[in-house]
Amino acid sequence: MLSQRSSLTPIVLLLLLLLAAAAIFLALSTQATVMQRLEVEELTRNSSDVFQGQIVSTQTYWNAEHTRIYTGVNVHVNESFKGAARRGETVKVVQLGGEKDGSKTEYAGRPEFAAGESVVLFTTRTRSNELTVVALKQGKMRVDGQMVTRDFSGLSLIDRSKSGRELLPVKASPIQLTLSELRQRIARAK
Repeated sequence: MLSQRSSLTPIVLLLLLLLAAAAIFLALSTQATVMQRLEVEELTRNSSDVFQGQIVSTQTYWNAEHTRIYTGVNVHVNESFKGAARRGETVKVVQLGGEKDGSKTEYAGRPEFAAGESVVLFTTRTRSNELTVVALKQGKMRVDGQMVTRDFSGLSLIDRSKSGRELLPVKASPIQLTLSELRQRIARAK
């Protein structure tokens, strides 16, 4: 009995390689930062300063070595919930990333800011005593009137199972709460 040997024709082989390349490209292009979902109370405990304010301006700049781009965000503080930031003052929050001189530093989950935007920021102090947002986008909440919105776009969130032995994906859709509810949750966590 003769055995039949199957061989791939060059066209079929080329199609399979193109399909594999397309799959790899799609996997790499759908980027997200994976991190544990933090509740308001956890964000508060991880922060040195928590405040509500209005974005006055943003500016991007290079570090001294010209190897990293940062965005400085000037925020007029309307209400301080925790820390040294005081009502009426303008504080500077610094984040890695931005665009300068035709170069761009970007990563999934990076909080972005626009002048005039009203926000609640959960921040911590760096070694150089600069404020930076805690937990990427989780530490920036948009304020519209008395409503606060948490935006998780660009983040793949996980949380521990009830047993604590497994990490499970968490639905990352925007969450809204009132400014009053947010104040209460921050006060309980301080």
